[in-house]
Amino acid sequence: MKSYKNKIWIMFWCILSVLILLVGCGKQVDTTKNQEDQEEEKQYADENFIDDMSSGLQARWKQYDEDIEKEGYEDILVNSEENEQMMISYIDVELKFIEKYSDEKFENNNLKELAIKYINLLNQHKDICKYITVDYSKYEEELTSVFNERSKVISQMVNDYGMTVSEDYQNTLEEFLVNSNLVDERESQERAIEEMLNAVTFEMFNDDGYGLKTYQGIIENTTGIDFNNMSFNINLLDGDGVIVETTYDQISAFANGAKARLEIITDKDFSFTQISASWWE
Repeated sequence: MKSYKNKIWIMFWCILSVLILLVGCGKQVDTTKNQEDQEEEKQYADENFIDDMSSGLQARWKQYDEDIEKEGYEDILVNSEENEQMMISYIDVELKFIEKYSDEKFENNNLKELAIKYINLLNQHKDICKYITVDYSKYEEELTSVFNERSKVISQMVNDYGMTVSEDYQNTLEEFLVNSNLVDERESQERAIEEMLNAVTFEMFNDDGYGLKTYQGIIENTTGIDFNNMSFNINLLDGDGVIVETTYDQISAFANGAKARLEIITDKDFSFTQISASWWE
């Protein structure tokens, strides 16, 4: 009997030892898994990018502020090589902080897209600097688009991801935020105007019998905006989409909800029309 009891105790302790070993292994696996999760979180570049983008912007603004205080700055011509090199140096300051994030891993995919977009905008600006000394008007034209897109990204970084700058550069940051709002407003107007123009169709109103024909189309202001004046370019296209003639028209006091007539007078045959607003106020 004693031998039998001993065997039972031996079996009990063996089973207990195995359970303890399994629990210990399970804890070790969990600990290892937690460590792996923590390491993976550390690999994400989200927070670092937000901080470095802020640092890059402030470093750029600081360098600009230092340059304008230098003796002879006011004598630098906008289309000079010196101005070109200064502009490139400002861009390089920002790139030094954030260029590496093109290949970094982000937890937030939208933030990653913003990071790549902003880096590309800086490189695009750097590329168009070649026009400064040869065609400054072209440089200004392309710079406007780059600056507006930069403003929009900076605004998203502030509003969506909490990017901040020091008090010294808050006013400069506000200029970008204001510009971003203006760009958004302009783009919203453009979309509303495009939708309005897409609804216009022309029908022949008069044929003088000698080849000159008049067409009219009704346009309704559905944009939600009251326009003092609005000018239009109307392309006449043949069946292959080739422009055969461009005519022009304009409307004054074009309030939201109002309707007006656009008119085409031409001796050309055409299949389609393409309307764009060239100017409005």
